[in-house]
Amino acid sequence: MEIESARSGSRARTWVTPARVAWLGAAAVAFLLIVPIRILGPGDHERQSCGNTLQTDLDRWRGPSDGDYWEKAYRACNSERIDRIGQAVGVVSLTVLAVTLLTARARRRGDEH
Repeated sequence: MEIESARSGSRARTWVTPARVAWLGAAAVAFLLIVPIRILGPGDHERQSCGNTLQTDLDRWRGPSDGDYWEKAYRACNSERIDRIGQAVGVVSLTVLAVTLLTARARRRGDEH
């Protein structure tokens, strides 16, 4: 029993490496920055894209009589953009922490042997 659990534990440890965690974190950040932001703009019944975290596109709400709608859509889109940036910063922080802990654990195990 103990041998089986030791083998499965070492298999999990070899899969979770600092490089893989860093790649996973980078992919998550790229996903958060690139995926379109969908807002329920003023006067809309369905969510519509207003761009992504890196680029805003509010042409749907721009018109001669849509001044108030454009301002509300701008606020809603920027609110979602700020949320996405915060999420990306959180993912970067957790990734750096995980990579640091995994690297320290690997060094500690190297010193023991």
